[in-house]
Amino acid sequence: MNLHAVVLCGGRGERFWPKSRRALPKQFIALFGRESLTQETSDRVRPLCPTARQLFVAPAEFEKVLRRQLGANARLVFEPLGRNTAPAIGLAAEYLKHEDPDATMLVLPADHLIEDGAAFLKAVRLGAQLAQDGMLVTFGIRPERADTGYGYVQLGKRIAGKDRLAAHRVQAFKEKPSPARARAYLAAGNYVWNSGMFIWRVDAILSAFEQFMPALYAELEAFGRTVGTRRQKAALARLYRKTPAISIDYAVMEKADNVACVRGAFDWDDVGSWLALARHIKPDHADNVANGVLVARNSSHCIVDSDAGVIAALGVKDLVIVRAGDAVLVADKDALAHIKPLLADVAALPHARRFL
Repeated sequence: MNLHAVVLCGGRGERFWPKSRRALPKQFIALFGRESLTQETSDRVRPLCPTARQLFVAPAEFEKVLRRQLGANARLVFEPLGRNTAPAIGLAAEYLKHEDPDATMLVLPADHLIEDGAAFLKAVRLGAQLAQDGMLVTFGIRPERADTGYGYVQLGKRIAGKDRLAAHRVQAFKEKPSPARARAYLAAGNYVWNSGMFIWRVDAILSAFEQFMPALYAELEAFGRTVGTRRQKAALARLYRKTPAISIDYAVMEKADNVACVRGAFDWDDVGSWLALARHIKPDHADNVANGVLVARNSSHCIVDSDAGVIAALGVKDLVIVRAGDAVLVADKDALAHIKPLLADVAALPHARRFL
């Protein structure tokens, strides 16, 4: 088995503004240490996929930062437009088919945090075994809370593994639920969070595109015939002009009948907003967490990230306070879900590009 990691590096990271900016979004900044989330993803999978078998799919504007973070020899594939995960995965599959027709591809978003690397690799090995039988495999995370921000996977019959690390047939994919439905999923015990990580043989995923999205498959195949030729750039532009913006879940996974889910026995966080810091940084006596210097008095349950100076908090609670370069965010925790309208207001300022 020739296992390749495909790391998806798209996304704008708006919920981590002002530290995450258009020129350096969330996946390329260090939130929990010295390395960026993209670098941590590369490090995590390296025992199974050495650098030569890691492929990064990203917007072309991030070439310099990727070369800086991953090295001059990193294998990079650039998308001319953002079209969600299905076209990005199809594009990577065509590249891998050209290089290694027998490849198995492990698809990983660049911006996830997994601290138990050994348990993650065990789950990948189990998924890779299933992929050799032609299964399309996703990874599910045992839910820790009734979270409405994630999609869910309903598990069917167990087909491999044992105890906490097991694989099941997928019974159904579920959209982000209401609070009541999320509580029901948690209580039922056979639902897991949909992690957005996958593993399959290259020929299996391309066959699924052919079955469920024949127009996209035809464009992918036309592009694939140009890989390594002078026609490749023009063919890539044509592919992305004609392809729809669609996720791999909608395009393939919810339609296919050869889908399995590895129920991972590892910690996982998709690092969706500043609230994630509270799950990974040790709090002080008042449940404040901080990256940077925080001096707090009569203040509790605050999340602070500062790239310079000192943040002083007096008589406040449940705030997110972020200082990054020339911008400061002060928000109630419950208001973070509405940060996009706020950024639209920032975009209306004179010389707004410097702030975004």
